[in-house]
Amino acid sequence: MIRKAVTYILLVGAVLMASCSNTKHLPAGDSLFTGGKINLKDKTVGKRTRKVLVEDMENAVRPRPNSSFLGIPFKLTLYNLGGSTTKKKGVKAWFHKIGEPPVLGSKVDMAFNKAVLENMLQNRGFFYPSVKPTLVVKHKRSKAVFDVTTGPQYTIRKVFFERDSSNVSKEIFNSKDHTLLDSGQSYNLTLVKAERDRIDKFLKEEGYYSFKSDYILVRADTGVGNHQVDLYVNLKFDEMPQEGYTAYTIDNVYVYPNYRLDGAAEDTSKEVAVEYKTYKIVDPEHKFNPRIFPENLEFAKGDIYNRTDQNVSLSRLINLGVFKYVKNSFRESPVSDTMLDVYYFLTPFPKYSIRFVVGGLTQNDNRAGSQVSVSWLDKNTFKGAELLQFKVNGGFEAQYSGAVSRPNIYNFGAEADLSFPRFEVPFFNIGSYSSYTPKTILKALYNYEFQSNLLRITSYTAAYGYDWKESSRKEHQLYPFNLTYVKTDTLGDPSRLSLLYGNLVFNGIILGPTYEFTYNSQSGPLKTNNFYFDGLIDFSGNILGIAQKADYRSNPQSLFGAQYAQYMKIQSDFRYYLKLTSATTLASRLFTGVGHPYGNSFQLPNIKQYFSGGNSSLRGFPSRLVGPGTFNESNTSGTNHYIETLGDMKLEFSTEVRTNIYKFINGAIFYDAGNIWLYNDNPLFPGGKFTSNFYKELAVDIGAGLRFDFKILILRLDLGIPIREPWLPENNRWVINQINFGSSSWRKQNMILNIAIGYPF
Repeated sequence: MIRKAVTYILLVGAVLMASCSNTKHLPAGDSLFTGGKINLKDKTVGKRTRKVLVEDMENAVRPRPNSSFLGIPFKLTLYNLGGSTTKKKGVKAWFHKIGEPPVLGSKVDMAFNKAVLENMLQNRGFFYPSVKPTLVVKHKRSKAVFDVTTGPQYTIRKVFFERDSSNVSKEIFNSKDHTLLDSGQSYNLTLVKAERDRIDKFLKEEGYYSFKSDYILVRADTGVGNHQVDLYVNLKFDEMPQEGYTAYTIDNVYVYPNYRLDGAAEDTSKEVAVEYKTYKIVDPEHKFNPRIFPENLEFAKGDIYNRTDQNVSLSRLINLGVFKYVKNSFRESPVSDTMLDVYYFLTPFPKYSIRFVVGGLTQNDNRAGSQVSVSWLDKNTFKGAELLQFKVNGGFEAQYSGAVSRPNIYNFGAEADLSFPRFEVPFFNIGSYSSYTPKTILKALYNYEFQSNLLRITSYTAAYGYDWKESSRKEHQLYPFNLTYVKTDTLGDPSRLSLLYGNLVFNGIILGPTYEFTYNSQSGPLKTNNFYFDGLIDFSGNILGIAQKADYRSNPQSLFGAQYAQYMKIQSDFRYYLKLTSATTLASRLFTGVGHPYGNSFQLPNIKQYFSGGNSSLRGFPSRLVGPGTFNESNTSGTNHYIETLGDMKLEFSTEVRTNIYKFINGAIFYDAGNIWLYNDNPLFPGGKFTSNFYKELAVDIGAGLRFDFKILILRLDLGIPIREPWLPENNRWVINQINFGSSSWRKQNMILNIAIGYPF
């Protein structure tokens, strides 16, 4: 341990010493540019504004200095380790490749930077600033120093919306109550540009298809005194063409659903168009049912043009999933110069496609396996943009090492999905109210799993439900009908199996609705703070069980000859992402799940229960073997028979700092805490029931990892170490003081390597 520590200290010292000599290889008479420094000489602006101004102006100085971490320019140091080599191969060339050449003081144009800073200040209302530049050179290092006197910041006194006799001018005047420019605000050019964009967006909703924000002029009068400015909003009458004054209505809507995108001129022939409602469909081969276009297009004959309807229509057509390219154009109608003909050119995907996927998997308890799937997809099955998919898959999971023997697992499955691009609700006609096409989904699944010398599980599932997006960030899934039948055959000694693996055995029916809501703020422009939430409500056998007064002890009930599960289950998955720097993110997750079995059930069906431990759970513990509660088979009996332990409740928290190390290589340090519990006391799992002391029963681990981002996939390597083991006596559960990297037996028992695809959350 001491030798390793000394080696590490020497290595860090070598890097630091190398960084101190970063000026050694500079050209004669030149210097290493270290950035800009702003000295605000006056105090006419507030403390907060001063801080923002200084930060923004220093960031605006060009060129940017060499990047650094904790004040050390590591990339520059690596570049200098390559010396003055001109070779393209070898160690020194590699240092040049991964490093960063020095930014030289001779490349700093002080006059240019002075003009940039003056312009920045003027755009923020400091109309008469003074900027005095000086390049300070000391010990072969240079810094661009700017002494800045901002002068007073001008504020808006009044905003005038000038109008003439044109309708467009009147529309702009009528929108002034929604202006972004208010009296008392500091003048800011960015805000003025935002106001022009606001007016443009407003007019686009009122039919002004050809209008542009460039047609708006905002004049500033700085001569009103008292460091104030009056703003005048009007039109650029000399530059604005006649069509900019026109509010258009829609004449004909043409749809070409089998348009070829091969570079040829657009075929806009109309003689073969079939009129359906108010739409003209050009589909001579009748590949599509015309009904899908009124369902997804917002424009109809006689409507006033607006951008919202245009964007919604395009979004829905794309989200149908049957068109590879979607393009539309507007052309002035030959009938009137105030009307537009709308054209939609749609290039469909090939009707049939086959997908073959081969994958590998690993568990952190010495198990590995492979999975193969083949899917066949029919797009536009019944000519109404329906999607029909058949999928078969199979795989295995086997143990390749370890002291405890686990059974090999083999599985095979088949699935059929049929989705309709609308709400198919009996006796009701529900249209879409968002930019996304809703889907009605029918599912049928079959799955067979064989665990050698242990279990044989066969399940059948049928489901009917709806999937729709309220917006780009909000999605709903409602399955009012869900039916699963599970049949489990035990192999080998039945008494031993029921004793050791009873938590894995379920025979019966799961029947009930599910509802899932997902919110993802990461859809769209990324912000500093981003959130993800997924909530699920899952019921089974509730009404039936209550009606039959079912009780698994005294009055068990069945459906179609099989006992059915009765439970209520609610879970949530909340994630928070804080961007610390451009390359570093703090990611956290809180998962909670509560299942309440009652009536006809003693516990949740095993396929509905929770587990803890593994690649994307508690990464410092064996896969699926944490809990429930304080239960641990090895600690309790000294044996290791269980394949997995399950629970009706789950609480888990994880947080990790992710940062980019080099190009496609990312690193992370993480912390996980959590456990599972049973709702009812089970003598097979002593200490497994949920109690008010649950917080004392959390397992905790820490670790570090590497993530290789190959764009098409992310390979993740996480090394986890347990620091709290809840099955130990209450006062001895923290085991962080037992960490001993120098002990091979400790490393073998406690260091768990997780190999996975994708991030854990």
